Amino acid sequence: MSLVDPMRSKTAMSRSASPGRWAVRALCVPVIGATLLAGSPAFASVPAPARLPALARQPAPAPALALAGATPAASATPASVNLTNDAADVKTSNGQSWLLDISDSNSSDALEIELVRTVTAGGTGGEGHLWSFNSKASSLTFSTTTGDGTVTGGSATSPVATIDLAFKATSHKAATCSSGSETIYTGTLSGEAELVTGLTGGGTVGGKSVTFDAKGFSPQILVDSGCVTPTNDCTAATIFTSGKAGAKIQAIGIGETESGKLFNFVGVDSEAKLTAPKGATRADEGYVVGGSPLSWNSKTKVLSVSTTSAGIVTGSATLSGGKATSISYSCSYAGKTYKLTTTQDATAKYASPAGKAITAHTSLTGNLVAPPSAKNGSYVVTTVAK
Repeated sequence: MSLVDPMRSKTAMSRSASPGRWAVRALCVPVIGATLLAGSPAFASVPAPARLPALARQPAPAPALALAGATPAASATPASVNLTNDAADVKTSNGQSWLLDISDSNSSDALEIELVRTVTAGGTGGEGHLWSFNSKASSLTFSTTTGDGTVTGGSATSPVATIDLAFKATSHKAATCSSGSETIYTGTLSGEAELVTGLTGGGTVGGKSVTFDAKGFSPQILVDSGCVTPTNDCTAATIFTSGKAGAKIQAIGIGETESGKLFNFVGVDSEAKLTAPKGATRADEGYVVGGSPLSWNSKTKVLSVSTTSAGIVTGSATLSGGKATSISYSCSYAGKTYKLTTTQDATAKYASPAGKAITAHTSLTGNLVAPPSAKNGSYVVTTVAK
């Protein structure tokens, strides 16, 4: 799916429990391309975690560990099996280079296909398009005994995509979990992966024989049994949307301070239902990362949003008024205790200056223009004090 409940989506996000990441799920912020851009060479100069526009963190690639003689005991019915961290280099009909990603889970009945490219002109950012197919007709299988897996789209993705892939594990390691357990299998992924984008300049990408070996990525299958990863919950965070969850098009933004580094992300997301197959959707997004586009005034309760003057995302806005509520609480991490204050408002007035609506300038879906004003803007702002 295209909204966080989450990239919806990737297993790492759904486990997160920090206030900022909880806010992502609570506000249903779109997060296309999170995993792909995390490993993109074009983002190498952006301090982590700014490489992750969706605050999704995938486990580090597993070090070489021969499967022979060291395979964990097979589980007849693992709690969850997830395919992630894969990417293939492809080109659209307009000649642009993109990353193609396939993600699937045996527990969600949802197969997702992403196209993501990085953009550096006018500011570091990206463009992403996410196709979500919600059907039991797709399948992900994996054997912990042999290390072999398959991903099949079948009728769930036809006629938009044909997916028939084979995964072969080459190493594995245990994930770090504060409770529960998880094994991360790293390996190869190849086979047929063909996507008919239906977008001007997109054409058909992939083909009958595709190898998911893009630089910075290693296909992984996660066999999870209730793993809860250790996280630092005592972090400052800001998140906003220009309107109610489920709006066809809206501006969104995330800001977080982690390990002393500030990460900001602002973008525009649009979602459409496909005529076929049944239940399929496509989300389109353009976003910019870095800088300081989110500014919170705790006295006036005004959140100011800025972007770039000539990048993939332009425009500005403020969120103010409404009925803001605040709550303070204590949080402990690494032997230290912090005071956190969270202010949230789901009735804020969202407004852009005349002629400066926040806009994502995409290559495959044109200009995605967020509403210049809305009565139900939402934000959650968490500040931290020692």
